[in-house]
Amino acid sequence: MILIPAVSMVGQTVTKLPASPEPTAVTTLELAHSQLEHGKEREAIDALQQLAAAKPPVKGANRELGIAYYRTSKLVDAEQSFAAAMAEDPNDGESVQMRGLTLYRLGRPGAALLYLERARQWNPDSDVDVNYVIGRCYIDSQRYDDARAAFAAQYSLDPEAGAAYLMIAQILLSLELPEKAAENAKKALQISPNIALAHFVLGKVYLAKGDSKQALEQFEQERTINPTYPPLYQFLGDLYIKAGQLREAQHSLTQALSLDQSSTGPFILLGRVFLDDNDPQTAVSYLQHAEQMDSSNFITHYLLAQAYKQMGRKEDSKREVDAVSKIHSGEIKSIQ
Repeated sequence: MILIPAVSMVGQTVTKLPASPEPTAVTTLELAHSQLEHGKEREAIDALQQLAAAKPPVKGANRELGIAYYRTSKLVDAEQSFAAAMAEDPNDGESVQMRGLTLYRLGRPGAALLYLERARQWNPDSDVDVNYVIGRCYIDSQRYDDARAAFAAQYSLDPEAGAAYLMIAQILLSLELPEKAAENAKKALQISPNIALAHFVLGKVYLAKGDSKQALEQFEQERTINPTYPPLYQFLGDLYIKAGQLREAQHSLTQALSLDQSSTGPFILLGRVFLDDNDPQTAVSYLQHAEQMDSSNFITHYLLAQAYKQMGRKEDSKREVDAVSKIHSGEIKSIQ
């Protein structure tokens, strides 16, 4: 084997070995990518900023920098970096998708859709988060039919099926859009008259509007279709109490507990029923159970105070009144 000497023989030109190479831009980019994968976004940003500022920028640096900014909630900087990455490569699907997600978080759903729709065309199997954001962007842009189709695709539903209309109704109700929720719930019932939960959604819509009579009618219709749904009986019980129908309220709330005892609601409402029926002793038994499940509910303590007062147990009543004051004081301090 021929060895290449570091220095030649006397009289010949001196030959030096090459110096240890400086870290290349590619090596630096790989290191920054590794830092991103290990949750070290802040460490990666300085190096990525230099790579992105190079003339020309190192390929992939702007996309990686955008991701680092996105993860550290520097959303304006993130959007600019993804825009720069797209200017370098308009077919950079990840930058297109991430720019859409960033714009959504910046409160610009209309602009976000431009990029999210394009990303979905390239990759119809986009992850669930992207599909959800597209649906929310459609809702924010008042494109409710498109939103229904987007969420239906997410759940593998026919967008024209009753289930799809019910699903978007439930989402709209959770977003405090009761009128649109009611519109879609009614459409679900037109398509599938016996679909479960559509009447329940309508009942909640009427409750939000303060129409107890219509709400009660919807919940009663839901009971006919969907008799094993525990939350339904809690709503029925509450409405029966407000209507002064204590026997019906007791019956409904007992049914709720027969199906599910994990919620304090039926126990608290049964306490109210027996208080209104002048039976504080029985009321206390239900309210104490609710208090054991959740001692931070001021309504439980308030009703217990009323029950103990009816029973002449002044010290116990005072203790519960003090608990109510303490909980309210804590809530005020947490807000401040």
